[in-house]
Amino acid sequence: MSKLPKSFITISFLLACLVGVAMGEFFQINPVWLVGFAAVSLLVLFFGKRFFRLSGILVLGIMLGWLRFQFSLPETTSATLDFYNDRAEKVELIGVIAAEPDRRADHAKYVVEVSTRNSQKVTGKILIKTALLPEYFYGDELKIFGTLETPFETEEFSYRDYLARFGIRSVAYFARIEKISSGNKNFFFTKLFVFKQKFEAKINQIFPEPAASFEAGLLIGSRRGIPPKVLEDFNTTGLTHIIAISGYNISILIALITALFGNYISRRWQFPLAVIFIVAFTLLVGAGAAVTRAAVMGSLAFYALTHGRQYHVGLAITLTAAAMVFWNPQILFHDVSFQLSFAAAAGLLFVSPLLEKYFQKIPNKFAIRESLLLTLSAQITAVPLIVFYFDRLSLISPLANVLVAPAIPLAMLTGFVAVVVGAIYLPAGLFVGFVTYGILNYILFVAEWGAKLPGASVEVGGFGIAAVVIYYVGLIGFLIWRKAKNVQHVV
Repeated sequence: MSKLPKSFITISFLLACLVGVAMGEFFQINPVWLVGFAAVSLLVLFFGKRFFRLSGILVLGIMLGWLRFQFSLPETTSATLDFYNDRAEKVELIGVIAAEPDRRADHAKYVVEVSTRNSQKVTGKILIKTALLPEYFYGDELKIFGTLETPFETEEFSYRDYLARFGIRSVAYFARIEKISSGNKNFFFTKLFVFKQKFEAKINQIFPEPAASFEAGLLIGSRRGIPPKVLEDFNTTGLTHIIAISGYNISILIALITALFGNYISRRWQFPLAVIFIVAFTLLVGAGAAVTRAAVMGSLAFYALTHGRQYHVGLAITLTAAAMVFWNPQILFHDVSFQLSFAAAAGLLFVSPLLEKYFQKIPNKFAIRESLLLTLSAQITAVPLIVFYFDRLSLISPLANVLVAPAIPLAMLTGFVAVVVGAIYLPAGLFVGFVTYGILNYILFVAEWGAKLPGASVEVGGFGIAAVVIYYVGLIGFLIWRKAKNVQHVV
């Protein structure tokens, strides 16, 4: 056991815990067997030989992961809101909006933390879908009249599982709402969401549609107002990920830092600068759990790139992922942003060093080479998840991503500058925004042009979990092979 590096043992244990959580999603295990396995694992751990000790560690990790998943399953009682779902009766609820409102082109969604149902105390969150007007805000206390329903499930998608990761197990559609009071939640987030709303309003003031909605998607993850045709073009060309806040956006931000400062400061000093930008971006988009996770993983991956400590940061990323999953086991399978964040961080950390030599002939003016390298590295590790969740394989995606990769950081940078300058003096903001507008139109043109090409994408209805696993097993095997080959060359 002493010959095995401690970091290897720790990573193996953490991965085993994640496997245990995954098993809990699909398999029910008799608690008696569980206790037996745990007992045997502990005995082997303390008294067995090296191989058997490692096996005991792995089995113990799997058991702990499975236990954590079981303890995370919700308990429905008469004191929880979901107990009253699907009763076809009108109820009166009182609660407070507990998350940033999600406003789309034709409706709004509010997550409400409920305190009473028909004047009786209950606990639970409900998702309210209603009209855009009147508007309600984070921290508003509401009185809601409507019918409680369980989120729907189909063979292709489980809205119930999707909402469960947020602790939401009830929905109500177009309920009648009365505002009772305001300012009933965290003061910091109240001000942050107000700032974000004003920021988006300034974007709409500077740019025409659909460029305004696209820029808002890039900078703050807002999809309000993006035309369905534009979303369809992005889906067809495999560019949807650039307007879905996740680890991919953080990798773009890191690419932007290298593009701006790569020729002026050393890579070591780029890391603290990147952290400042990442924190600012995280706050700008609302500091939600998804983007916060993406920020942590992206920062760790970038630290590895700038300090040459891939293996140690690989341990840190694994530890971070395991901690996040143990905090909320539902995110492992039902949080696309978490999965993309982990995949993008792995791409930055393990794929980009192998691809670097193939990009040497690309001019590095404005750090275009490094920007393109980091963006495509994240894409390689994220593409199977994108195909899995969007049921489409974009054959034009590699070309489309190569064409737009250098433009995305520029669109983010110049767009942010345009908004800040425009807040001070609007004509100056409009002048800077003219440059951004050209960049945005270029990206939109690539998406529209690519979507029109024959066979640009194909429906992939059968791309299930097995295909995702095969892809990642193959990719991991290739990376291990390349690593071993490089070590042999050094020796």
